[in-house]
Amino acid sequence: MGDDFVEAFSNMNLQQNRRRRRRHGRRRERPNKLFILRGLPGSGKSHLAREIKNQFGSAEILSTDDYFRNEDGDYIFQGYLLKQAHEWNRDRARSAMEEGLSPVIIDNTNIHAWEMKPYVSMALEYDYQVIFREPETSWKWNVNKLHRKTRNGVPYKTIERMLDDFEEEILPRRRLLEVESQKWISTNQYLGTG
Repeated sequence: MGDDFVEAFSNMNLQQNRRRRRRHGRRRERPNKLFILRGLPGSGKSHLAREIKNQFGSAEILSTDDYFRNEDGDYIFQGYLLKQAHEWNRDRARSAMEEGLSPVIIDNTNIHAWEMKPYVSMALEYDYQVIFREPETSWKWNVNKLHRKTRNGVPYKTIERMLDDFEEEILPRRRLLEVESQKWISTNQYLGTG
């Protein structure tokens, strides 16, 4: 695992999630939520983002791909602008968290842990619960099907390379990582647990 990932999560302690204790007889309100979606192009991340939004009634869905959409909604990818597009999306996420919007959903491929690090750092700064989710589609590792399903015309070879680079197990599955100062992060399934 890369040093960037370890550094991003250096303040966390691995522990099972325990119910929060009531203070002074009041039930403590849950923190705002940041969902970080991850998966290959065509795997169903945007569909999952809409499902989460529907469950909560509203949500801020933020995707770096939006940077490459023109006024008519057409996707026009320009690789030389990718770094700028990611900075733009992080700025939008920061603004949403500063406003206290919840949930905020990051709909990016997030193949490497370092790609998620800035979002996790922001979430901890603004006291957001971080929930990592991946689509549970039957084709999420099938390059042929992913290539057919991607709406942004991602080339076959690019998807193949992304699959090879995908850091599948960045966090232990179905465990909660309790973070200092009552902030916590969960992996995989969150919806329906509370």
